[in-house]
Amino acid sequence: MNRSLFAVLTMTLLVLLLGSLLAACGAKDETAVPTAEPGGGTPVTLDGKALLEERCTKCHDLGRVEQAKKTEEEWKATVERMVSKGAQLGQAEQTLVIQYLAETYPK
Repeated sequence: MNRSLFAVLTMTLLVLLLGSLLAACGAKDETAVPTAEPGGGTPVTLDGKALLEERCTKCHDLGRVEQAKKTEEEWKATVERMVSKGAQLGQAEQTLVIQYLAETYPK
C-alpha cells in the first residue's frame, strides 16, 4: 500500500472515529465533513442539515422529508436507496445525513 493511500485511509478513519465520539457524547449537528464543491473547487464543510438541503433537494423538496417519520434504520435504508438512484453522498456524508434525519424526524 503506498503512503498517500495509507494517509487518506488513516484520515478517513480518524474523521469517522471523531464523528462517532461526538455523536456518543450527544453532540448535535456539530460533526461535519469536508466535501469537494461541484467542479472540483476548494473543499467546504457541511453538516447533516446542509447536506440534506444541498443534495436531497435536487430531486425533491424538503416537504417530502419533513412529512416522513422514521427510525434510524428506516432513514438508513432510505438514504441508501436514494444513493442507489444517484444521490451524490459519500459514506461519511451518508452517516451525517442519517444521523440528522433520525434526530430531526424520528418515528
